[in-house]
Parts: sequence; C-alpha cells; structure tokens
Amino acid sequence: MKTHMVCCPELDKLMDLELARHAQPYQLTNGRIITEIDTEYYFVFGEERHSFVGINYCPFCGRVLSRGLWNLEKKKQG
Repeated sequence: MKTHMVCCPELDKLMDLELARHAQPYQLTNGRIITEIDTEYYFVFGEERHSFVGINYCPFCGRVLSRGLWNLEKKKQG
C-alpha cells in the first residue's frame, strides 16, 4: 500500500526506487536536509547517511510541490 501522493508516474517511480521521498522535515532522521525549501518532497542522495534536497517543482511534469510556492499560487487565485 502506497502512502505518498504524487503528481505523475515518473515521480512515483523515483519514490518507489527511494530516490525521492515525501515526508515532513522532522521525519527525515537518517540524514541531513541541505536546502531550506518549505516542502514535503525531497530528492535523496547517499547510501548510509542520506542528504535530502527539497524540491519546488516536479522535474517531470512541472507541478508545484513546495508548500511555499503552492501557498503563493493559491493567494494569486483567491
């Protein structure tokens, strides 16, 4: 059973391969976050101690993933 939500099949495949992760920052305990992006989506690098890089946009379909940018878009529409 999948617990993550994704915007496209390509990002879903990265998550299945554990090369991307959907999580709250406090849940990323086995490594370090190397960007300060307000997001729940991260690329994962490294084998033993991971490095997490926050993602603003899906690299495949271009959909906004970060909370900060999503909130800005909602304000523009409202």
